[in-house]
Amino acid sequence: MKLRTALLAATTVAAAGVLAATNATAAVAGPALPTVPTLPGTALPLPVLYGARGAAVPFTEYEAEHARTDGRVLAATRAFTQLAAEASGRRAVALDAGEWVEFNLAKPANAVDVRYSVPDGTSGTLTVTANGKTAGQLALTSKYAHVYGNYPYTNDPADRGQHHYFDDVRTTFGRTLPTGTKVRLKASAATVVDLADFEVVAAAPAGPAGHLNALDFGADPTGAADSGAALQAAIDAARDQQRGLWIPPGDYTVTRHLQVDRVTVRGAGPWHTVLRGAGVGVFGNAAPNPSTDVHLSDFAVFGETVVRDDATIDSGFGGALSASTIKNVWVEHVKVGMWFDGPSEGLTIDGGRIKNVWADGLNLHDGVSRSTVTNLFVRNTGDDGMAMWSATNADTGNTLTRNTVSVPLLANGFAVYGGRDNTVSDNVAADTVTQGGGVHVGNRFGANQLAGTTTISGNLLVRTGSLVPNEPTQIAALWFWAADAPMTGTVQVRDTTLLDSSYAGMQFFGKAITNVSVERVTVAGAGTVALQLQAPGAASFAKVVAFGLGDKGVHDCASGFAVTRGAGNLGWTGTRCGFAPAGQLEIAQATGVEYGFQPIGVEAVQPVAITNPGPKPVTVDAVVPPRGYTVDSGCAVIAVGATCTLQVRFAPATSGNYAGPLTIHSSSPAGPYVVGLRGIGFDPEGNLALGRDITSSSQAGWWIAPPNLVDGDSSTYFESLNGAFPQTVTLDLGHQVSVSRIVLKLPANWGGRWQTIAVSADGAPLVDAAEHLFAPETGNIVTIAFPAVAARELTLTFTSNTGWPAAQISEFEVYAH
Repeated sequence: MKLRTALLAATTVAAAGVLAATNATAAVAGPALPTVPTLPGTALPLPVLYGARGAAVPFTEYEAEHARTDGRVLAATRAFTQLAAEASGRRAVALDAGEWVEFNLAKPANAVDVRYSVPDGTSGTLTVTANGKTAGQLALTSKYAHVYGNYPYTNDPADRGQHHYFDDVRTTFGRTLPTGTKVRLKASAATVVDLADFEVVAAAPAGPAGHLNALDFGADPTGAADSGAALQAAIDAARDQQRGLWIPPGDYTVTRHLQVDRVTVRGAGPWHTVLRGAGVGVFGNAAPNPSTDVHLSDFAVFGETVVRDDATIDSGFGGALSASTIKNVWVEHVKVGMWFDGPSEGLTIDGGRIKNVWADGLNLHDGVSRSTVTNLFVRNTGDDGMAMWSATNADTGNTLTRNTVSVPLLANGFAVYGGRDNTVSDNVAADTVTQGGGVHVGNRFGANQLAGTTTISGNLLVRTGSLVPNEPTQIAALWFWAADAPMTGTVQVRDTTLLDSSYAGMQFFGKAITNVSVERVTVAGAGTVALQLQAPGAASFAKVVAFGLGDKGVHDCASGFAVTRGAGNLGWTGTRCGFAPAGQLEIAQATGVEYGFQPIGVEAVQPVAITNPGPKPVTVDAVVPPRGYTVDSGCAVIAVGATCTLQVRFAPATSGNYAGPLTIHSSSPAGPYVVGLRGIGFDPEGNLALGRDITSSSQAGWWIAPPNLVDGDSSTYFESLNGAFPQTVTLDLGHQVSVSRIVLKLPANWGGRWQTIAVSADGAPLVDAAEHLFAPETGNIVTIAFPAVAARELTLTFTSNTGWPAAQISEFEVYAH
């Protein structure tokens, strides 16, 4: 068995190498050669010898670098912020005005979807010809690509760190082109073409018998009028009449969430029926009361989102759905492709495409159970391709199987954050870019801890793993991270191939990790080692075959991790401590710099030391401090082995919480480095609560915790557990001080609500419970004034909220006057 596995992997590696060599000829304007189709999402030539893995898709994929062109094939790179690092297979074709790339069809097609990039702020066209005859024109835009800085990203080039280069455009030809047709894409201006997905799109079917027709409710298939209200009315009528709803072919403008419950909604196919607009989405009810018996199929949801904003609920499909199905849908240009909340169960997603979104492709969140996702093709996500996140409640008994994730720009192809008895099987993940691997299992992000048996089996991970700025590690293709707590739940890894991993094949990181077994796994080429140990714990390994390693078999610096070697292991003996230099910088203050409470107008200076371990000198392009800070930077080129120290100055001019990233842009392949700076500009006449310690009787999640109340940012908020009044928030001002006014805020874009709140000082009642109106027209701000009192601790007690069954506040400000 081990020999067969190794030979299969070796055969694919060899095939890829032969194809790369052929490209040297194919990428010039010579005799026409057949364009070799690739396994969708991987850039591996077909046929591959791994059996049925990944999504079954309706298209045939061709890489531009495998086609004829008079343009330039970009050199391969895996360096974050470099354009080619975001290309499928890490290569693409750059065209100047008038240049072309030509695909020789291996199968008939009447439609194409092209992945491309144009420079920020520009547009252009690709003229399509088939055997020299006009077949259409593709309009290109930079609108949905290019962001800058660190999370939360911006559209401002001055913030540097440019990434998210690619987008897609599609068209039909009006006729079916036979096998052998030469389809040429000619650029009107500078354009990079990554790949083309050709397919045969069936004609739009007639409406199914017995279904209501959305046009009868006023939906406009031309897109001239907003169809949101009409479609919602049609959905409600179909529910009430227990009939399905048919949305005929058309491009419908929708600028709202469509709510669905106990209803079937069907389109004419995702090439024919499109819901398009800012804020578009199809949502079940909010948890904990999921919609049931919802069946959605055969349409597309195309948003207008141009940058990630986590303060918005912006998904193609979302809410909570139980005993429901979603089939053959297409999502683009929203924040998240699909985000489903629990508690809910019995959701089946079968077939579809998610592309060019700003955060996760799909997330099963907070107690989604016994649900299945299959045959979903996901490309160009801004976060995990597919994730199960057991934020508070455990995701249980879910299966992600036969899916493909290609080029997730941040984080992982597939991720399991806590939960119980979940499975990730027979999937394909390829070309992770930064801070993630192909498959990740972890106790992270405050998740309900891993329990039961987590199964990782039959997956193919291609060119996965990445560098991490600041952290002293490199991420493997398959990795485990016990961040919040030791991982003790059983994890079984079986029948998985790790092909051309950027760094290590497998990795154990953080707190203790136990009860992991690895069997029949092939590490077919890795930049470093087969096994990277950075945690205590234990795992067993049997029939694990490795070859083409860049280093010895195991990285281990006295981690205390026990490796039990069973039968059939081959090719990963030998241990080393330490990473060979890979271009990462080392920052002594990587965990952040604290300035504490700084009086107005008084300067404090802190060093940030940057060391370059090699293997090449690193050029520092820019050092960008956050608001309130300045930096003395003598760093230009840091030689191998040298250290350069920045002097970072903080002299607050006004009261405030001055927290933000010091960003270091350089030629390091890890991309921008970030050092968190935090200081409080202290003014006895300003907000006395800024940066102070604060606690609560409960919180609904780690991301909506009490510290959000004293961060000076009204867009972040605190929320207590639902349905559990009374709830308290207690602020420690650090010392006894005279106070006479409290200001409470909610995000300005929230709807209004009344909350009943009482105030106490050092345990004694100060302001009796009363209803307070948070009104959008007054900025969602409530002021509570009282006679001056000396106090150290102030406690808010919440007993009702008309907007949500929990205490909700974004800022808790305290003033002396």
